[in-house]
Amino acid sequence: MHWESRVMSGRTRGMRCAMANVCAGVALAVAGVLYRFPPEQHSFYPQCPVFHYLHVLCPGCGATRALAALLHLRWEAALQYNALVVVLLPFVMVYFAAAYWRACTQEDFAWPRVPAFAAAAGLAAALVFGVVRNAAALLG
Repeated sequence: MHWESRVMSGRTRGMRCAMANVCAGVALAVAGVLYRFPPEQHSFYPQCPVFHYLHVLCPGCGATRALAALLHLRWEAALQYNALVVVLLPFVMVYFAAAYWRACTQEDFAWPRVPAFAAAAGLAAALVFGVVRNAAALLG
């Protein structure tokens, strides 16, 4: 590789790593806001549009409250708010950690691939979770 292209790829990787650091900083800031201002006590968080207009719990309803409860180590409350988020969060965190690592270390960045069966399983889990959750709300 010619020295100019090495310098350029190093700059590109540096810029990518800087952007990854900015994204990580934003995620930490959001976590800080969730920790300091729990959604149960503050009303400035947006409402779910699916629930607001259709009065149906989508698979993501309660995710903000579940994340805030997890930050306070209230596992039972987090599971009650949104069990799907609690179960999938470790996988999402590993995915973005891998993407962060690639952005800062590899010359040619590519998002980590998610196997098709894993994506399909995640979508199926969200669909089943949404149906079961709403059925339980109707029956309970």
